Amino acid sequence: WSATCHSLLNKATVKEKKENKKAVVSQRFPQNSIGAVGSAMFLRFVNPAIVSPYEAGILDKKPLPRIERGLKLMSKILQSIANHVLFTKEEHMRPFNDFVKSNFDSARRFFLDIASDSPPSDSVNHSLSFISDGNVLALHRLLWNNQERIGQYLSSNRDHKAVGRRPFDKMSTLLAYLGPPEHKPVADTHWSSLNLTSSKFEEFMTRHQVHEKEEFKALKTLNIFYQAGTSKTGNPVFYYVARRFKTGQINGDLLIYHVLLTLKPYYAKPYEIVVDLTHVGPSNRFKTDFLSKWFVVFPGFAYENVAAVYVYNCNTWVREYTKYHERLLTGLKGSKRLQFIDSPAKLAEHIEPEQQKLPAATLTLEEDLKVFHNALKLAHKDTKVSIKVGSTAVQVTSAERTRVLGQPVFLNDVYYASEIEEICLVDESQFTLTMANQGTPLTFMHQECDAIVQSIIHIRTRWELSQPDSIPQHTKIRPKDVPGTLLNIALLNLGSSDPSLRSAAYNLLCALTCTFNLKIEGQLLETSGLCIPANNTLFIVSISKTLAANEPHLTLEFLEECISGFSKSSIELKHLCLEYMTPWLLNLVRFCKHNDDAKRQRVTAILDKLITMTINEKQMYPSIQAKIWGSLGQITDLLDVVLDSFIKTSATGGLGSIKAEVMADTAVALASGNVKLVSSKVIGRMCKIIDKTCLSPTPTLEQHLMWDDIAILARYMLMLSFNNSLDVAAHLPYLFHVVTLLVATGPLSLRASTHGLVINIIHSLCTCSQLNFSEETKQVLRLSLTEFSLPKFYLLFGISKVKSAAVIAFRSSYRDRSFSPGSYERETFALSSLETVTEALLEIMEACMRDIPACKWLDQWTELAQKFAFQYNPSLQPRALVVFGCISKRVSHSQIKQIIRILSKGLESCLKGPDNYNSQVLIEATVIALTKLQPLLSKESPMHKALFWVAVAVLQLDEVNLYSAGTALLEQNLHTLDTMRVFYDKSPEEVFMEIRRPLEWHCKQMDHFVGLNFSANFNFALVGHLLKGYRHPSPTTVARTVRILHTLLALISKHLKCDKFEVNTQSVAYLAALLTVSEEVRSRCSLKHRKSLLISDLSMDPVPMDTYSSHITDPSCRTLRETQPWASPQVSERYLSAHHYPTVGQISPRTRKSMSLDMGQPSQANTKKLLGTRKSFDHLISDSKAPKRPEIESGMTTPPKMRRVAENDYEIETQRIGNSHLRKVSVSESNVLLDEEVLTDPKIQALLLTVLATQVKYTTDDFDQRILYEYLAEASVVFPKVFPVVHNLLDSKINTVLSMCQDTNLLNPVHGIVQSVVYHEESPPQYQPSYLQSNTHYAELIVKFLEALIDSYLPAADEERGEEHQSQLSITANLNLSNSMTSLATSQHSPGVDKENVQLSPSSALSSGCRTRHGSASQVQKQRSAGSFKRPSIKKIV
Repeated sequence: WSATCHSLLNKATVKEKKENKKAVVSQRFPQNSIGAVGSAMFLRFVNPAIVSPYEAGILDKKPLPRIERGLKLMSKILQSIANHVLFTKEEHMRPFNDFVKSNFDSARRFFLDIASDSPPSDSVNHSLSFISDGNVLALHRLLWNNQERIGQYLSSNRDHKAVGRRPFDKMSTLLAYLGPPEHKPVADTHWSSLNLTSSKFEEFMTRHQVHEKEEFKALKTLNIFYQAGTSKTGNPVFYYVARRFKTGQINGDLLIYHVLLTLKPYYAKPYEIVVDLTHVGPSNRFKTDFLSKWFVVFPGFAYENVAAVYVYNCNTWVREYTKYHERLLTGLKGSKRLQFIDSPAKLAEHIEPEQQKLPAATLTLEEDLKVFHNALKLAHKDTKVSIKVGSTAVQVTSAERTRVLGQPVFLNDVYYASEIEEICLVDESQFTLTMANQGTPLTFMHQECDAIVQSIIHIRTRWELSQPDSIPQHTKIRPKDVPGTLLNIALLNLGSSDPSLRSAAYNLLCALTCTFNLKIEGQLLETSGLCIPANNTLFIVSISKTLAANEPHLTLEFLEECISGFSKSSIELKHLCLEYMTPWLLNLVRFCKHNDDAKRQRVTAILDKLITMTINEKQMYPSIQAKIWGSLGQITDLLDVVLDSFIKTSATGGLGSIKAEVMADTAVALASGNVKLVSSKVIGRMCKIIDKTCLSPTPTLEQHLMWDDIAILARYMLMLSFNNSLDVAAHLPYLFHVVTLLVATGPLSLRASTHGLVINIIHSLCTCSQLNFSEETKQVLRLSLTEFSLPKFYLLFGISKVKSAAVIAFRSSYRDRSFSPGSYERETFALSSLETVTEALLEIMEACMRDIPACKWLDQWTELAQKFAFQYNPSLQPRALVVFGCISKRVSHSQIKQIIRILSKGLESCLKGPDNYNSQVLIEATVIALTKLQPLLSKESPMHKALFWVAVAVLQLDEVNLYSAGTALLEQNLHTLDTMRVFYDKSPEEVFMEIRRPLEWHCKQMDHFVGLNFSANFNFALVGHLLKGYRHPSPTTVARTVRILHTLLALISKHLKCDKFEVNTQSVAYLAALLTVSEEVRSRCSLKHRKSLLISDLSMDPVPMDTYSSHITDPSCRTLRETQPWASPQVSERYLSAHHYPTVGQISPRTRKSMSLDMGQPSQANTKKLLGTRKSFDHLISDSKAPKRPEIESGMTTPPKMRRVAENDYEIETQRIGNSHLRKVSVSESNVLLDEEVLTDPKIQALLLTVLATQVKYTTDDFDQRILYEYLAEASVVFPKVFPVVHNLLDSKINTVLSMCQDTNLLNPVHGIVQSVVYHEESPPQYQPSYLQSNTHYAELIVKFLEALIDSYLPAADEERGEEHQSQLSITANLNLSNSMTSLATSQHSPGVDKENVQLSPSSALSSGCRTRHGSASQVQKQRSAGSFKRPSIKKIV
């Protein structure tokens, strides 16, 4: 206590603080001011220093815990003395009470002493204290933001009554007067807050003798800022060379001090500055806080005396930098003293050339220039530039001025030859430059690209030649390195051509074995005059083998020395070195298993050096591959380490680099010693990495962090796939799995590599000696090889523009853009293409499995596909679903349930966020999977019928691909149910409406939303969905739509046991839909009142299938319906005329597969007979057998071999209508399509007319219009009371025909319609059309429908015990959903709609009210009125 008091008495600052506090406290505690101040002094100043001496700067390190505890107890005692309080609560402190009490008096005297020694307050010379504006602003902001809390605290304080509200009221009044605090100005940095003026800064630097420090002297030698010459006005000129300042390497404060000292003799008078920004970039930038210092450290007159600032060679980076710091540089914006200079000639206008002192490197840029004007720099915004190629650099100068700090400036980007990594000539008018410090290549277009590229290559080559040869410094030899180093010297020189050197090397070897006691078993004896032959390789190798076996501890040092000396040796000695190195490689595995991390790292370092040696030694490449890597491939335990080094080296070079290609090539040598082991390691790594992508999924595989590893391993697999180095017999399922996940992925060369991998796998199956295949299987494999090499399969693999896949797969990467991930044009990949590839691979696997007993290949492949199919991964899950559907041989309700849930989640994701292509692909994949898996369900499964409604729901989603997938599911559904004889006893309407009953509430909402009521009329509602298929851009989908309509017609006739074309209330919807596409329907469903010349003239015999030519290119021969808005007729006609379709009935070269027919075109003769514009689709219902899945005893079925090779091929899947009554040649004359005696219900009449009018509205084909107008003219006579329903649909179309058409054949029926309408004008319309509402949230209804379907037909009790992979989807998309046929409105069958039943339930109303999370209805309407907010690449169905 005494020591503490004595120490404090000597501190003047303590006395000063004590007196100050006493003056304040005495007003509040007049009776005990001394005690209160003393207590506070110890509490706030003394004791904190005692308790935390390290934090207070008293000690250099923290005291021990026990000492800390003692210090805390000591501070307690001191504080008790200062407070004049004894210990009462803490029992362990009570023994100190006597000591505390004995020091009470001394404590009081101490407090009085330090207070009395200080002079009176009025005589104290207080040091001036300043407070910055920044602190005032902070205090203002603090008080303003916490007014209420301060008022609450004061009102609840115990002294509230004594103090009152006056202080708070005064503060509130003052704050109200001051107003809210202003934002902190940008320039108010730490420096300005310290009021650091130039004089203070200079004084600070001088006091610390900064100018004497070596760092400052080194800075001055860099010549970043210097004075040289004068301007034309006589002012001194200073130069600042921005590129010489390196951020993070140079102390910014020293630079400011250097500039201040340089300017000091001159800144009292006008002066000028030249700022050289040539090649300045991010490494030369001033950070924001440092930039702001330049505006506060100089005297005010120094800024005012700047007569002019000349900014030389401003570039793109400077423009972005000034934009970023715009607020800080506001004072410079538009300043007349700031001038931008783009050439020395412009600078000469202000400074005489002999007075200019720009750096030589800046001036040389203007020498020996080759200038190429009118170039175009391609970026997000293309800009016109001039390209200047000089002796040392390439300059890209903008042709148009750009504003920088408010002034128009020519930007000049400089790229030195040393920075150019790659130059690639893309084509005759385009090239790319890859720079060392830029992530994306620069792309330019110019007419003289070849000349530009050659000039740049020239300066790059000249720079490389000018660089001095790097002389590697040999590492110092450590004592433990001596044996290995000397051993290598001895063995290497034993192969020398100099006899004396061989003798000396032999004696060195002898001395080495004796000195280090190497176990050589007495084979050596040191002697003089020994004659050693030059050809002693076998002796050297035997010695090396013996030492490698007996002295393995020398391995690391010996190999390191061998590798380091390898490059300096002659070719002969290099071969010898490889021979005696090889035995030592086997010892590396000892150090990999070692617990010492340092040794394991040395092994990795040795492998890296061997890899570098393999890449650099081109002449020794074959020998290194065979000797080094062939030997390492036999070491099982070392393979993982070797592959790690391979992949790491490949990744550093990048896909397609020389390093990556050499490593892939070396993998072949690695596998030569142990094919099974290496192949299993490579394939296992690939599968493991692909599995890991599920942990952090990305929208595309190329965006994943592991993409480089995947692409590199794919190249390895391509190299190993030749000559069965992938061991296809053991790994075929895994190889096919990888292929299906990578097909058409990545840059062009990788896509070609995937195609080459498949070819090599099939080739290995043909040539593999392990597998004995029958001749039939070999024939299948040979045909597959041929097929995969066809251009149509090139299209499936995304290499359609390639002449030879093998050439592209092995194209050299240097100056080549095929490997560059950002420079290739990605071809779109359809899931239907994956379906075709998978079917082809499945056929190969099944053919091979027939000759291998108990083969499990397909089960393994299915298991792999199923794992990814039910696991969330946007880039791979859709592919896996398609593959699983194609290859699976059995399916459970649990799996169907999971797929439907994935479909539901995909639809939900469409509603939760912005447009996302992946969610649409996922939905399409689930529909394809359901299509493939449905025939595998047991016959008793209720899902067969329920899937019909899933297909119908998908048809309404406004996406081209989804509609195509939906029609495929619908066709497969009808086909499967027909093979199960479901429609013999019940009509399709009865079958499907019965299964719909548990789902009726949800289905009615969907019907109401779409405007197609299945409850009112099943057949017309279904036709309303299918008519949209006529306008689909894919010929395959159009043909499938026609087949579905024919199939439904046949199913109805089968149930009613009548002719297929007999008109009745069920068939009339399909007959009306087929009028324009089927000649047979038109001829068998005649007109009653109007005997049309058009129809009678065109009555013709069925056209034989072999009369269709595959070479008609006349664009007028329209093959399909291509009306707006799916695709413009002009585009479609050009497309169709450019593609020749195979002859109808022509069988694919592979006769073992299901027949795939193309839609043929009419011959020349028949074309004339069809008025040059018509073709019938009747051949689609030919008697050809449809491919059926063979029945299996268990009730399961096998997927059909459906092969889709291209968009223009058609799968003929319709079943044969075998009953004789379905093939009647003629129909009674009474079979009239528009028969008032048959169609007595006004609702059916209205729906029929709406179908015909809708087709008229959307067709642009003259022939179609003639047919439809003929039937509508007939309808206007037959159904005069109902005909007004379609007035609004026909008005605009008829007006156009009457005003513009000159075809009498078309005008006749139109006149008939007009006359009939005028005649019956007094009949008021009975059915007012109401257009369908926007169905933006139709997907939400489908989600609820799918949930109800799962609950009804896939209950939890039926699930299997196996784990169910739940797909937690987080993908976001935004489908634009609309109705399929806007004219087929609810009102057309409104009498049959029970409006009460379509009212939304409370739960649905609640969900509707919660739609704000998907976007409000008003927002959707605004988006629709402004245009579709779907992706422009997806065509829209209207």
